[in-house]
Amino acid sequence: MAYKAGIVAVVGKTNVGKSTFINAIMGQKVVIVSDRPQTTRNRIRCIYTTDQAQVVFVDTPGLHRPVNKLSAHILREAFRALAGVDELVYMTEPTGEVDPYDQEVLPRIRTLPCPKLLLVNKMDQAKGNQLPETLLAYERLGIFDELVPISCTKGKNLDRALELIIRYLPDGEPLFPEGMATDRPSEFFVAELIREKIFHLTYQEIPYSTAVVVDEIREREDKPLLEIYATIYVAKDSQKAIVIGKGGQKLKEIGHLARLELEALLGKKVFLSLHVKVRPRWTEDEVEIARLAGE
Repeated sequence: MAYKAGIVAVVGKTNVGKSTFINAIMGQKVVIVSDRPQTTRNRIRCIYTTDQAQVVFVDTPGLHRPVNKLSAHILREAFRALAGVDELVYMTEPTGEVDPYDQEVLPRIRTLPCPKLLLVNKMDQAKGNQLPETLLAYERLGIFDELVPISCTKGKNLDRALELIIRYLPDGEPLFPEGMATDRPSEFFVAELIREKIFHLTYQEIPYSTAVVVDEIREREDKPLLEIYATIYVAKDSQKAIVIGKGGQKLKEIGHLARLELEALLGKKVFLSLHVKVRPRWTEDEVEIARLAGE
């Protein structure tokens, strides 16, 4: 049997479970997860390799209606990810019909010259006939080569989904070296992990007005310790106060949770230093968006 290899874009509305799906397939956390929409801001390539195939998953920002220049940037990133892919996986939920926003997006998806698979996530949450009705509604569109109900959190049907994804890949050589899980540098994942904790621990507009930049990562020579220095940027003084919290408690909690997870992932002790700075209206400034939330 010929070796299969290719790039697979994972696309869908915000909060449909794309990052959770990729983490489940990869068997490790490679992209951050939150129940808040628009958590993913950039295209992230996650590389799943076996003896028979290499699947380069592209985790894309969730599709949504832009509300400012930052969210417009996020949406552009999602559609940029579709250029030149070998396969497209579209994710939706079992509502019993074609989602209204999907109806707007799918005509653009239809024109892509590659195999297309539909994954209906959260099958375990479907009520009554919602799941079969959803599958029938999307099948009638005539866009998808395969339709698979799954549950990322319960692990249901993920093996079947992966089997079909690999089946539709072209024959070819691996695109990345064996053992490589992502094409992003460590600084990117440190920043993303910190941003994930901000999503979990703050509220309202705060997560969407924050960006994290890793200023320096260095190994101590005198002891087995990784020192990480990072800056959290917000758009307003009031947001800075919320991220820092009373007596600095919120920032300490963000740093504590991020440090524990970094130590578990890296297998070494971590010293994490966080600072918060204000960049007024950065979410409306194209230059600052490119610097703080760009590639």
